Amino acid sequence: MTSFFKTTNMWLFAAAAISLATTGLHVIGGTPEIMAPLNASDAPALSKGIAEVIWNQITLLLIVSVWVFWRAARNPEKAYELSFAIIVLYLGITLLFIASGLGLFGSIWVMPQWTLFLVMAVLAIVGLLRNNNKQLI
Repeated sequence: MTSFFKTTNMWLFAAAAISLATTGLHVIGGTPEIMAPLNASDAPALSKGIAEVIWNQITLLLIVSVWVFWRAARNPEKAYELSFAIIVLYLGITLLFIASGLGLFGSIWVMPQWTLFLVMAVLAIVGLLRNNNKQLI
């Protein structure tokens, strides 16, 4: 077993890897599916502009999350401080997708993106619990 695997929290590393994959899905798959039709619509320019900013904020959040989870995976003594805010954000995003799905469509499966955010948060939580150097809450 290489030194990388011995010194890396693989749960937090998995959260980083899935966050990276989710970034790719968001940019490559989501942009043409969501932003292209919105930009081609008759929606007001201000609405389009705000949607563009929000879309790119999520892209930025995902990219920063990759870095945060990677650093947490490699630095067990700082893992809690690095990861906690991202975990809270990902759990909040999960709840927003579920609430919006139920409220707007009567189903949590119309917008299944919540599953990725939940998986990343759970992997990070397990990673923190596996560190055994701090309690989660």
